[in-house]
Formats: sequence, structure tokens, C-alpha cells
Amino acid sequence: MQKAVLMAVALASLLLAGCASSYKPNVYQGGQAQQAMKVKLATVVEVREVEIAAQNTGTGATAGAAVGGVVGAYSGSRGGIVSSIAGALVGGLVGNVVEKGVNAKKGVEITYRLEGSNEVMALVQEQDEADPIRVGDRIKIVEGATTRATKLAADAAL
Repeated sequence: MQKAVLMAVALASLLLAGCASSYKPNVYQGGQAQQAMKVKLATVVEVREVEIAAQNTGTGATAGAAVGGVVGAYSGSRGGIVSSIAGALVGGLVGNVVEKGVNAKKGVEITYRLEGSNEVMALVQEQDEADPIRVGDRIKIVEGATTRATKLAADAAL
């Protein structure tokens, strides 16, 4: 019994870990490699902390229901079916909450003015903790399937 419960919990943990998305400016997905992207230069006029809410994939609820069902089936005193159903319901609810908490990210809303125009735009992404973007920074906006902002290197020849 304990072996089955431990295996179900381990499987649920792996499923939840695989659902996390990255909104970091220095992370590209495989399909984004070797793709031409448009580059614009801009100056940051405002940076504001935001939370990037998790997209609900249903994996947390599914994994939680599976674990709850297994645990309920083996721990019920009146019969496995009732305990299994109750465990699956509670596990599904808990799994959904856990998925949202695991996948929520701290982010920044970067408001910038494009060079050569008065156009002001905003972009939300995770902050690069190693080199955070601040008001007044000159940045590079890279547009493709997604859009990201990074600090323009001091020695950039643009």
C-alpha cells in the first residue's frame, strides 16, 4: 500500500514540475532557435512588479485526484469506493491549488519608449535577477513568436 501511494505522489510531483513555463528574457524554446526576429531599441520609462498567473492546464487537478483516489482507497475504513471518491475530490482540489502556486511567477511590467518615435509600449516578463532592467536603461526589444526585453550591452554597436 505505501509503495503505491509513494509512487502516485512521485508521479504527481513530476507532472507538476513539467508544467512550469518560463517567462525569462534569456530563455528560448527549441522552436525559436534559428528564427529571424525583429529588433527594436527603446528606453525604459517605468518598471512595475507584477505577478504572472499560472495557466491552468488541469494537470495539478488530475494528478491530485489520482493521488487522492489511491490514498483514499487504501485508507478508508468503510469501503474503498467511498474513500477513494472522497480522496479523488479533495486531491483534485488540492492539486489545482498547488499547480497555480507552483506555476505563478514574479514578473515586471516594463514600459518603454521606442527610439525614433514617441510610441510607448509595455511588456510583461520575468525579471532577469542577474541584471534587472531599471528606469532609464536602454533596452533591446526582440519580437518573434514572443516578445522579450533585455538590457542593451554597453559596447553594443547599434
